[in-house]
Amino acid sequence: MNFDQAKALRLQQWRSTLNNHEFRMQNPEAHRQTLHAMSQTLAAEGLVDPLEQFDMDELANAAYWHAVEELINAPPRYCGASSYDVVLRGTTDLFGRIGRSIFYDVSSLADPQRSGYDGKIYPDAGGANLVFNSSGVSARIIGLTLTMPDGRRYDLIETQRVVEGVTYQPIDDPDLYRVLVDTAQIAQENQHLRAFEKHRPLLELANFCTCPTCLDHFGLRDDCPTCSGNGFVTKAMTTGLS
Repeated sequence: MNFDQAKALRLQQWRSTLNNHEFRMQNPEAHRQTLHAMSQTLAAEGLVDPLEQFDMDELANAAYWHAVEELINAPPRYCGASSYDVVLRGTTDLFGRIGRSIFYDVSSLADPQRSGYDGKIYPDAGGANLVFNSSGVSARIIGLTLTMPDGRRYDLIETQRVVEGVTYQPIDDPDLYRVLVDTAQIAQENQHLRAFEKHRPLLELANFCTCPTCLDHFGLRDDCPTCSGNGFVTKAMTTGLS
């Protein structure tokens, strides 16, 4: 393979990653960082020059901003970097836990001697499938709802998320959440990408979300009866888990 063929192949791999809508929407931060790492490697190997690398990185940044704009008003989505409690809807009955796309049945969690896992999650454009090891049966995840083949539904309650190798717990302090919202908004308005991409996953993980009535708009927030002027409300959470 000559230089031009090698360059064409590697650029095609980069473009395929850039156009991977599923990857971009599930984890915009990882998608952008992967693209930047690929362009850096191409530059280090002499397959692209600094100007080409700059253009590639700008395209990756634009794809990131486009993704987060879509996600602002989108319903919650399963995130492979997160851990979840899987709870039977309408109850506090724990069915199992998910960590980094691996499922552990509640019986496995109770047995410290048991090794291995009970299922694996495979994301796709519309959601994800949880495939159980023992039976090969597949359950469907849409948003944060797991639906079994027999129709039983379970809620996925996010308990932590890994951001750039650091594990974060959900923010439950309303004052801290307000500060996080404000600083993220400033970063977004100023296109301060590195600051914003550190804040956005923490906002998704928090125990609060934007008020559905006033949408945290300055002119509507103060008199909003839903959020009492806070601009956000507490997420509906299932309690009583052990």
